[in-house]
Formats: sequence, structure tokens, C-alpha cells
Amino acid sequence: MIKNDLHARLDVLSEKIASAKKDLQDHNRWSDGHKLTSGELHARYAFLKSELEGEVEALEVHGHHVSDLEASVREWFDSLDLGTR
Repeated sequence: MIKNDLHARLDVLSEKIASAKKDLQDHNRWSDGHKLTSGELHARYAFLKSELEGEVEALEVHGHHVSDLEASVREWFDSLDLGTR
């Protein structure tokens, strides 16, 4: 009886290990492993913000008013990474 209980517990542990391995493989398949530092994120934000400000200035030079909402939507759209993987 103790042997059967031990085998059942080992089977459960084996299933958990297999599940964790699958999760790790899935994560590695979908992630390139690069994790951005806070400095890299800040630099990317600063770059995108300056690009947005340039776009807004260019539009306003031509007589188009850009509302805060439109500027926010443009900022959000610019932050999307639309590249293919």
C-alpha cells in the first residue's frame, strides 16, 4: 500500500515537472530572452515622445490643431511594435 502511494505521488510530481518543462519551452519559443532595463525603457520613451512632438509640430505648422486626445492616441500607436516575429 505504501508503495502504491509513493508511485502515485511520484506520478503527480512527474506530471508537474513535465508541465513546467512545457511552460518553459513555450516561454523560450515566444521570447527572445531580452529584458529591457529601466534605462532602455526610459530612452525608448524619450525617443517616442520626441518623435510625437515633432509630428504634432509639423501638423500644427500646416494649420492642423492636434488635441490632447489625438496626441495621446498617436503616442499609444507609436508605442506599438508592429514588426513581424
